[in-house]
Amino acid sequence: MAAFTLHLAFNPAANTKALFDGSVGVKNAELKLESQFAEGLDNVGARHRKIIAGEFDGGELSISSFILARQRGMKLRALPVFLSRKFRHRCMYFSAASPLKDPSELSGKKITVHRYNATTPVWLKGILQNEYGVKPASVEWIVAEPDIAEESLRPPPPEIRVRLVSEPHTREHAVELVERGEIDAALEPYDTLATNPKLRRMFPDHRRAEEDFFRRNAVFPINHLFVLKEEVAARHPGVVEDILDAFKRAEAAADRYRGDKQKEEAAWERKVMGGPFEYSLNRGPARKSLETLFTYQIQQGISDKKPALESLFFPEVLTV
Repeated sequence: MAAFTLHLAFNPAANTKALFDGSVGVKNAELKLESQFAEGLDNVGARHRKIIAGEFDGGELSISSFILARQRGMKLRALPVFLSRKFRHRCMYFSAASPLKDPSELSGKKITVHRYNATTPVWLKGILQNEYGVKPASVEWIVAEPDIAEESLRPPPPEIRVRLVSEPHTREHAVELVERGEIDAALEPYDTLATNPKLRRMFPDHRRAEEDFFRRNAVFPINHLFVLKEEVAARHPGVVEDILDAFKRAEAAADRYRGDKQKEEAAWERKVMGGPFEYSLNRGPARKSLETLFTYQIQQGISDKKPALESLFFPEVLTV
């Protein structure tokens, strides 16, 4: 009989499916897992809102939302379990008919992102600014939805132009406006956009651009990490280490749930990084990647100073 129940919310991706099908579990715990919270592309934002509202013991949360939640005293801490991570040059799109050829041409243009302060847009805005010289203040930002709870507490600086996309206020509609040329570019992570004949990637050879970015910066963009209520960790000694162990085992089993194309992509990522991505702050690119994200947040006026990593993570995982 399991000693207690853990009510968790995260995405059933290849690196977590072993937890959903029960082939991997958390020691002494019964897992109650949820993955569906809203319709369409807003499912991720809805999950984040519910985790921050305390409806779950823990789950997969946007790093930007988590940092802002911690800054206002929310009793959540993180584990070095980075469930959503992806090279980001592939997430930058023009209309197929656009005359634009290079990201450096986006100053003075209109760009859509799903939320201004969300983590994916922070990465992509940071890449535009630091790699291609396009500062956020030089762009008109069209958002598909308002920033969620934590993100909305820190509005963009006054020089940043942000407006909500026209009705219907959805990410799908914003993409349609890019297709029609009414918005110049989309910075969005959805794989379906790559096969949309009305769009084209800004980087036809996105892997080459991403590998070069990693070679120069030793950074692999991380979007989401796993958070847990501090009261849960206090009530169940050892649960932090047990959850981390479970996610590591699920990550190790990920190839069982990947199709051929996903396996090939994962193998390419390992080649670029020189090994598998580590759920650790001391091995692999996670620490440098988080510090780079913090720098981007400060540049974009989302934060005033870099948070100390030690203040964000459970003490038990700092030496892993």
